[in-house]
Amino acid sequence: MSAAAGAFGAVAGSEPGAGVGGLPEGWYRVSREPCQCRDARAAGFWHCRWGPAAPGGASGDPPALKRRAAGSDNDGVNRPPARIPPPKVVPLTDVLAALSFALDLTEGQPMGHSLRTCLICMDVAERLDLPLQVRRDLYYAALLKDTGCSSNAAAVYEMFGGDEIAAKRARMVTDWSNELSAVLFALRHAAPGASWGERVRRMATLAQLGSGVASKLVRVRCDRGAEIVLQLGFGSGAAEAVRALEEHWDGHGHPAGLKGDQIPIVARVLGLAQILEVFASENGPAAGLARVRRRSGRWFDPTVVEACRGLEPKLAHWATRGTHELRADVSAAEPGHAALLAGSATLQRVAHVFADIVDAKSPYTGAHSQRVAELSVGVARTLGWNRELVEETRSAALLHDLGKLSVPNRILDKPGPLDAAEWEIMRLHALYTERILEHVQGFEWLAFASAAHHERMDGSGYCRGIAADQLPELSRVLAVADVFDALSTARPYRHALEPDQVLAIMEDEGAAGFCPECFDALRCNVEEGGAESASDTRAA
Repeated sequence: MSAAAGAFGAVAGSEPGAGVGGLPEGWYRVSREPCQCRDARAAGFWHCRWGPAAPGGASGDPPALKRRAAGSDNDGVNRPPARIPPPKVVPLTDVLAALSFALDLTEGQPMGHSLRTCLICMDVAERLDLPLQVRRDLYYAALLKDTGCSSNAAAVYEMFGGDEIAAKRARMVTDWSNELSAVLFALRHAAPGASWGERVRRMATLAQLGSGVASKLVRVRCDRGAEIVLQLGFGSGAAEAVRALEEHWDGHGHPAGLKGDQIPIVARVLGLAQILEVFASENGPAAGLARVRRRSGRWFDPTVVEACRGLEPKLAHWATRGTHELRADVSAAEPGHAALLAGSATLQRVAHVFADIVDAKSPYTGAHSQRVAELSVGVARTLGWNRELVEETRSAALLHDLGKLSVPNRILDKPGPLDAAEWEIMRLHALYTERILEHVQGFEWLAFASAAHHERMDGSGYCRGIAADQLPELSRVLAVADVFDALSTARPYRHALEPDQVLAIMEDEGAAGFCPECFDALRCNVEEGGAESASDTRAA
């Protein structure tokens, strides 16, 4: 989601009266309207414009979170739901469909892009009369096509020096065989906002790197995606579809330059479907299909293009569907009507895989979610929680930062303080985590608790600014574990701190914000060597 001029943010709410606490110090809400950016609007967010409360009231320093005062705009926030244990068995499709929203965000697409791509794939596969196993490979490949998305995010940011999420979105539909299109792409995304001298230097560097570096970045992404598909237990057919996703019919795609029938039919269908979804969403179904036809024989297999004839009504229908409706549509479209069920072991495997996807986005967050999970589990055990609650804690910790896939690396890896607009984008990640996880039926409470890891006991946290009487115990555990690991690892703006320094800072500065019992349990674990494995990971 982009930041508009004048510091725009977004808050969750089903109606204009809902609000969010923990506003930037010295700022107040000037206006509020439904989000016009598609990803945030689809997630149920409203745009707010923050402005200085008085002349000179806002400094150039990053806005601080302030304690919620009586009469703040938190009053419209719904109370959290009562704890409902997550189901022990859920349809795997529901889980993958929900998590695909996180992948959409990091590719600069609105939530639902992958699900609409999947529906297009299933319709085209039926028209082509593809065998059942091929359809199943195509179905799961469509849901997992972007699992390698975070593996090259930092590299894309380093290359362009701007918003890599915007660059990724534009890259998908740029015709690289057209030199003018390629030059215009570089002009738009090379160090945007910098001086013309810096932008020219950046473009010159890109020109020197040539097409080889682009092919390498695509290979990293596609190979990692294929590896994850296999890691999750799907077959080589689905994995090869993801690996060959960026190949083109004329042999000018990446990473291997496959041509014609060398490209697996699953990849040919999937590659067309994802581009058609983007074109149709941006310009309408008829215009989207027309643009795909113009690339027939170059990007796309002419037979697959022909199979799309007459898809306009369905494309128009899918464009009107909300995220919950799309999830239901995709579930109903599973080939063979034989839904895979995920038990606790499978759910843990999926959680670990997606934790790795999140952490791979930035070089500063490697294994963060895994370490937070281990710390949280240690705290939960010290508190005497039973096995069911401990495993619930592990899952919540692994997935607590899913929403960070929506945050550009120019913010995640920024060496200096964030400005007001950047800070609002960063704060949104917690709400995206909730919006993603709540799409798994039975996970509504876990979604809320996971997303509340930045809330504080005194109401000074974000995004809702809720206080102790509304803050789940699970969220309190995640809060201390998350802060401990964040301070214990290097960030672009500071070095890693030693465990005793971290505990001292948390005790001094967060005494009113952290649950005392959870903090004491964390201290106990750290002092007894519970952070040893995390330290070893950081050293590695």
